Order: sequence, then C-alpha cells, then structure tokens
Amino acid sequence: MPRLIIAAAIAAALAAGSVHAAGVLKIVVPFAPGGPVDQVARLVAPDLAAELGETVVVENRGGAGGTIGANYVAKSRPDGQTLLVATLGYVMTAGTTPGLPYDPRKDLTPVYLFGQVQSLLVVRNSLGASTPAELVALAKSGKPLSYASSGVGSTMHIGGELFNLATGAHATHVPYRGAAPALVDLMAGRVDMLNADVPVLQPYVKDGRVKAVVIYDTERSRYLPGVESAREAGLPELQMSNWYGVLAPAGTPADTRKRLEAALAKVVAAPALAQRLADAGLSGPLDAAAFQAKLNADLDRWVPFIHKAGIRTE
Repeated sequence: MPRLIIAAAIAAALAAGSVHAAGVLKIVVPFAPGGPVDQVARLVAPDLAAELGETVVVENRGGAGGTIGANYVAKSRPDGQTLLVATLGYVMTAGTTPGLPYDPRKDLTPVYLFGQVQSLLVVRNSLGASTPAELVALAKSGKPLSYASSGVGSTMHIGGELFNLATGAHATHVPYRGAAPALVDLMAGRVDMLNADVPVLQPYVKDGRVKAVVIYDTERSRYLPGVESAREAGLPELQMSNWYGVLAPAGTPADTRKRLEAALAKVVAAPALAQRLADAGLSGPLDAAAFQAKLNADLDRWVPFIHKAGIRTE
C-alpha cells in the first residue's frame, strides 16, 4: 500500500508538472476591468493563446495607481507565465509614490510594446479659447484657470503640470476619482480643461461637448487632423504620450522572453488585430530592446520632473 501511495504521489507531481509546462499564461492588468488597459489586454489575449498553444487569462489586480498589480508580477516566479500590461503610469508612480515595494528599473523587464497613444488637451466650450495661442494668452492674462485629472499623480495630473511649465500658466489642479467624473465637470463648466488619451476624448470633441486645443506631440493626430500639434503651436516642452506594453519579472530566461516577444509581435502584426489596436488609438509597436530604451528615457525624464513639481501620492 505505501508503494501505491508513493506511486500515486509521483504520478500527481508529474501531472502537475505537465500542466505547468503546458502553461496557463496570466496577463495581469493593474487596473479595474473595463478600462482601456483591460480592453487592450483582452484584445490581445485570444490571439496570443492561439499563437502559443496555451491558455491565456487576463487577471485584474487594481489599486494604488497600478502598483499593486505591478508588485504582484514583480514578485512572481520568473518563468514567463505571469506578465504585466503597463502604461506610462508605471513610470509616473516611480516618481509619485515613495517607498515602492519594487524597483521599476530592475524588478520588471520589457518584453514588447503594443503601441503608443497621443495625448490631447481639451477645454470647456465656454472658456473663450479654441486655439493654443488663445489659451496661452488667456493663461498669461492672469485669469484663474483650473485643470481636472483622474487623481493625484495620474498622467492627467502630470500633463496638467506640464501645461503650466510649457506656457507659464498657474492653472490649479482639481483631482477627481477617475477620468469620467472629471469629464462630467468639464462639460458642465465647473473646471476649465483637462488632458487625456486621444481615443478617450475624441467622442466628446466630435459631438461638440468639449473643444480640442492641442495635441501633446510633434505631429497631429490622424483621428483629429484639424487640431494643432504642440510643435506647431510653439510649445516644444508640451510632449507626452501614453503607451501600452508587456513586462515580465526580472530573471525571466532570455529564451522565454524572446519566445514571448516573437509571439506578441506576430499577433500584433496580424491585419485584424492590428486594425483593432489602431482603432483603439495605438501606433508604433516596439520590440523589447526599443521598449527598454523608451522605458529608461521616460524614467529619466518624468521622475525628476515629478519630484521638481512636488507631486506625491500618500
């Protein structure tokens, strides 16, 4: 009987090992379901599963500006079975959040970047400014201005402070619990302006509920071609774009990372998925090396900016 028990235990262990080898790949979204990061992850997951020949699940681990999910992945086994979908917010929290339980430069490593999304500044219809020049003139006139954000330390908050720096304005920050209530108050005229990803704001611009003023980029948006870029507006410092990329725990073997990178590149390049990502506003995918360079450059730029601006979450 003991031999039978031992044999059964060995068989169970081997079965468990084979299940792990076949794999259930977990894509962790560090935000609540339904948001843009979650949507991108769920667009990619089915095609990635087909390409890898294994189950791919999306798991939401939201909270603390994305740091809970990032920390979970950073502390996960480095076997390529647990990945993080991160955004520019991953960089921002490195500056805004003291005592992070992980090192954003060392504990997670880039695998593939799906694409980048331009940011847009919009104003309430009754503000009396429709162009960058008019808004800058209004800012310099001494008129009190306010900008809304989805919370302290968010990319919308950083973008508002970037506007202040680029224009010499002193617009007051008004934080909300999410982009949706911030937009509601903007449309109601209770705040003057806000910035967010182009796909988020495009519907409100198209139906005339807000006015688009400037794209935070060197180029115009193909979705809103009538809106000036920051370069055209003479605001060279007003540059910020969001991105969506995949990171793995540090120590993930190189061959595993290369396998994942190749699979992600293949599925993102497939016409149907490429179109759906483009419809979501993403463009310019990057391989792991280019993503690493971008991540380093963003950390080098934004962390000192955040510290200088005194932006800090509790």
